[in-house]
Amino acid sequence: MRKITLLYLMLLTYANLSPKVPSAGVAGGDKIVHFLEFLILGLVSRDKSYMIFPVIFESLQLFVPGRSFSFLDMGANLIGFGVGYLLWRWWNESADRRA
Repeated sequence: MRKITLLYLMLLTYANLSPKVPSAGVAGGDKIVHFLEFLILGLVSRDKSYMIFPVIFESLQLFVPGRSFSFLDMGANLIGFGVGYLLWRWWNESADRRA
């Protein structure tokens, strides 16, 4: 596992499994945060097998005081990861064609 991916997974673990943090105060803002967190994971992991982490983190929130499981959050996680991974693949393939 690459160091940057490991460090980012550690950050995601802290962000997703610590007790409830204050809301952003924007309607749907938490879905945007979920999307962006996992978009970055999709970019840095460069491996679709990491798609399990959006599911794991959301599921583990069932056991964290002040947190709750949400299918909408999981959807935002998975869509973010998918977009990030596809962006990385697109960038990598277009760089190969330029070379």
